[in-house]
Amino acid sequence: MRHKKIIISSIVVSFIGLIVLLFFVLRGNFFRYTDINSMISEPKPNSLLVSGTWKLTSVTSLSDGSEAKSTDDKLYINEKFVYFEKTGTSNPKFKFRQLNFKNYLLYNGVITDKISIDSDEVIIVSIKDERNFYKEFIVLDKNKIATIHNKKYYIYEKISDDVDKDSIEKLNISENSKNSKDISFLIGVKSVGTKDVDYETFLIRKNGDEKPTINKIEGLFVNNKNKFFLVNSINDSIYVTNDYINNSSISILNVQNATINFLSKNYISIESYNSETNKKNYSIYKIGEFSDESKMSIKDIAGDRGEKAYFNNIRKLGYSSENVNSYDMKNFGVKRNNFNWIFKGILSNYSHDNFVSSEIDLDLIPNVDIFSNKSSKISKLKVKEKVQNVIDYFVSPDESLIVILTDNDISMYEIKNQEIGTLPIFTTSLKNKREVVTFQWTNSISSELTYTEFMKIKQIN
Repeated sequence: MRHKKIIISSIVVSFIGLIVLLFFVLRGNFFRYTDINSMISEPKPNSLLVSGTWKLTSVTSLSDGSEAKSTDDKLYINEKFVYFEKTGTSNPKFKFRQLNFKNYLLYNGVITDKISIDSDEVIIVSIKDERNFYKEFIVLDKNKIATIHNKKYYIYEKISDDVDKDSIEKLNISENSKNSKDISFLIGVKSVGTKDVDYETFLIRKNGDEKPTINKIEGLFVNNKNKFFLVNSINDSIYVTNDYINNSSISILNVQNATINFLSKNYISIESYNSETNKKNYSIYKIGEFSDESKMSIKDIAGDRGEKAYFNNIRKLGYSSENVNSYDMKNFGVKRNNFNWIFKGILSNYSHDNFVSSEIDLDLIPNVDIFSNKSSKISKLKVKEKVQNVIDYFVSPDESLIVILTDNDISMYEIKNQEIGTLPIFTTSLKNKREVVTFQWTNSISSELTYTEFMKIKQIN
């Protein structure tokens, strides 16, 4: 009996040992094969790779490789505070990625023979807040970091592991100073009244007291949390590409006679026309998910309340809801109308002997993040008093600037005490009438980054 207990005990111990061994084998394989890009975590206090006070030691021009004159500028980073180049945040969020150093530089438009590359792999630390602060730092070693800024390559060396409290108080980072005077406006438009619809994006940048600058490219350029993509059309297809320099690795949607009516960082709305059936159709897709199966329904965008509002709409218009099918529930989209984004639907009425389709406005309240623009205190009446032929206008989040679109031009005015300035600070002419497809405001470092990426694309004179 005693020998039997020993044998049973040995089996139990061996079984437990096997489980423990199996756990460590699987655990090792998990961490070995998991992509480090997906292993992003919030840092623990005092454990940041980039925490401390840093002194700028060298600045290299990325255009010609020349050494620029360095200054005594300092960089301050800890888990509660970041200050860089006269901008900062008191609510930073950190993410870490391990990337190939050369590929990272090439992706950011850096000619690698201008930069010394001492290691194949580097840690990239991304710092952002809930507003518009965003910066990436390259960890070269424990006492040296680098960053790309204003078409230059900056190297900092650590002078302290801590950030002096007196230095922070002198910098006086407040909610107002966190929003730099560097502000940009992206506006993507389509041609109206032309045989072939084309798309352009204007970038208007107002950096401090400098005069506004404007640049223009073909296609629709979008900033998605400081990651960018480009949308355009070719033949009977719409394409989206993250590689906006070479336009490779694109996602394509094949739609006959398609026109883009609306674009945001997450969604795209398209209007198409079938010449054989003489039907117009609307559709909404998530960016990158292009297929008939991935069309968004009213329920996807506005939930059960949206479906209820849809049926209320058609009943009020005198239509019967009995013949509504799943296709009708996806035959809707977004268009710009009367200074606002409006949901439009196509209602197919099969109750008559002849097929009839009707376009209707839909009173939908989306429960997904499809619109990013916010309401403004500047009224339509006040804008029309300033520019009578205005067809659209856009006010910056801090209500210091307004961009006004007419049939002939785009103008920017300053706003003071909710009053629009007498004369525009900037105006550019348009070749033909344009309608708005997308627009975005960015400021601070996000404005600078948007400008840097925008300038990598071939510009239109």
